[in-house]
Amino acid sequence: MPTLREVQAAFTQGVLDPSLTGRVASGIVDDGIAPEGRLALYRNNVLLSLRRLLEGTFPATRWLLGPDRFVEIALAFIRSAPPNRPQLLAYGANFPAFVERAGPTSVVHVADVARLEWAREEAYYAPDAPPLAAADLRAIPRARYAQLRFDLHPSLRLIRSRGPVLSLWQAAVDGSTEGISAALPEAGREQALVVRPEMRVTTRPIAAADLLLLDALGEGLPLAEAAARAQALDAGFDLQAALALHLAGGSFAGCR
Repeated sequence: MPTLREVQAAFTQGVLDPSLTGRVASGIVDDGIAPEGRLALYRNNVLLSLRRLLEGTFPATRWLLGPDRFVEIALAFIRSAPPNRPQLLAYGANFPAFVERAGPTSVVHVADVARLEWAREEAYYAPDAPPLAAADLRAIPRARYAQLRFDLHPSLRLIRSRGPVLSLWQAAVDGSTEGISAALPEAGREQALVVRPEMRVTTRPIAAADLLLLDALGEGLPLAEAAARAQALDAGFDLQAALALHLAGGSFAGCR
């Protein structure tokens, strides 16, 4: 006789894979609705709820792919990688990679847009922390700035892309087909910073050298070493301007 865990596992497989309906239905009680009908009803509810969850998390990706192609990819993702924890807000982390593996789409770099949308989702639910302000640095002698180590804000996310990820995302948010046509040939490679220092998630472009600066600070390097990495990539990198922008935008949660 199968254990409860085995019955539950078989039922889960039957919900996700219609080809297993006959085998799973044999263990379902007929109580006014045929077992196959019961299983189909449950399957439709599960797939629809998870599909709508992905549509809500990745609206720009859906717009870029088109609703039919998005549904096709979303259902394939749900069947191959159903939720593995009882927390729906955590579902979708692997969807961008699945989109990338799904094959050619009408818009290149759409998987990077999905990564940006997931970064925004993570930022929204990240732990709260008061952002470091420029005034917080005034008590520190300037001679010691080179040794400063910054703590990145817990909501901070950095997105690398091989294409115009921000331009594509903004075009999708605006519902602008013209924006997509303009983004692909003109914008080139873009990187993005996502952060939620207060109540609102913000998304903005970030230069490659600036991104390298934050990477180094995130590794715990002092400011002087982090700045050297950024300037090795771009000799014209303006450290003072970058720090002012990060302090104004809430990229840091503290320094020491």
